[in-house]
Amino acid sequence: MIPLENVKFTLDISGVAGFFGGDEVLSAMGTIHFYRGRKYLGWYNSPGSYTVAKKYGRLAKARFWKGLFPGGNTDIKQFLGFDGEKGPAFLGAHSGTRMPHTGYIAHLLMSECEERDGIPDANDTTEASQTCSVSVVRLSRRPPHDTLMRTRKAWMACFPILASTGSAITCAYFHDWYCFSMILLGMLASGVACFAAGRGTLDFKQPKPSPVSPRGDGVLYSGDKFVVVIGAEEAVCAVTRGGFFLDYGHRPQHHRMGFSSLLLTIQFLLQLLLIPQGTLFGQVMFLATFVCSWMYNCYLSSIDKEEVQRSILKSKILKIEDPDVRRYTFAKRTAAVVFLLLVLQSHDKEVILNELLPNNTDIWKTWKGNVLQQLREREESESLSNNGSNGEDGNLLNDLRGYAQTALTTYGTYKGAAHAPSVRQVATVEPSDRQVVTGDSSDHQVAFVDSSGHQEAIPLMPRTANMNEGNSNNV
Repeated sequence: MIPLENVKFTLDISGVAGFFGGDEVLSAMGTIHFYRGRKYLGWYNSPGSYTVAKKYGRLAKARFWKGLFPGGNTDIKQFLGFDGEKGPAFLGAHSGTRMPHTGYIAHLLMSECEERDGIPDANDTTEASQTCSVSVVRLSRRPPHDTLMRTRKAWMACFPILASTGSAITCAYFHDWYCFSMILLGMLASGVACFAAGRGTLDFKQPKPSPVSPRGDGVLYSGDKFVVVIGAEEAVCAVTRGGFFLDYGHRPQHHRMGFSSLLLTIQFLLQLLLIPQGTLFGQVMFLATFVCSWMYNCYLSSIDKEEVQRSILKSKILKIEDPDVRRYTFAKRTAAVVFLLLVLQSHDKEVILNELLPNNTDIWKTWKGNVLQQLREREESESLSNNGSNGEDGNLLNDLRGYAQTALTTYGTYKGAAHAPSVRQVATVEPSDRQVVTGDSSDHQVAFVDSSGHQEAIPLMPRTANMNEGNSNNV
């Protein structure tokens, strides 16, 4: 006897079967390249067949598929979430490269840096919240050109597969062939769609720079967030111009995706006709497979895809470790810009300074000229004293000089942390080939010596006591 055979209630779910859960299925598709064997594990009856077919069919590029699924072609990288937001702007410190915006990889790197705890500037005494940050990333390894990105196991896919298989067998046992065939067709359509999307290989590609290119050091910036990247041109190029690449071999027209979308559409139409012909028990079994598949798709949708991509970028592409990334926070943008100029040691300091601090009044010109002169002469040991400046403009100039001194102090902290784990440990400093020879906090200075034997001291001096913060809170 078939369960619920004598019940006169009819569960007609065919009308919503093609729409319910479609967004979750599309979101779950974006994780298909994160899991080993995920493309072989889509054999379960999944809801939202019409919604998926309508979006999925636009990936096929042939004229025939454009007629069946109108709306313009969709780039598969954007569809799967591998080419999302534009990256920040970039300025090269030695190459002169200027990019108004970079790619998705740079966006991921900046997001990864912002997740880290920042070291506040030591000399800031204001009550203002830290609003600016400078992250220093050292890229010491050449990125691979072909990297298989699947890193996770997809064992949880067994849950909806077993549920769909068990429900189909149960319907067949009670001779409900309508619901049995619809569950089986749903498993086939979902499996084919998953395989068609997952058969491509996710690689990392970047243009190959010239072997005689200068160092690729530069700064990524967006608003008050800065990321200084230090390394060879090939390593930095991976950040600024590299990107994820889905390789589908010699068939870029994506005909398989068109066929899978057509199969999903046929499934939707047959559900409208055949599910109402089944028994109530079979319809309950059909609905149960939808619930199990929907729960699994919700689980996949809950995964932070950008976080997984950042992990791939960090461990498999750039191969950076925690000591390679240091983040510093500043209350003032002026101090942040001077700090990154000290780190970059660029020959185009004026270009970078004017780009990041476009203020062009007489006071700013005076201050910029003072800072640039000392940076060019490598006279970091001189503090930027106010020399008795008076009046409102004088107070602003004093504040600007104080922010530069704050950057100088933080730069000494950065050098000590990056190259002198102990107070007097000798370490090689890149890219200026200077060495830390002493760093005694009682003398309030850190001394460096370059390869020619010239010694240079950076004072760790407190800010000028008579600065007036009230005149430049937003500098």
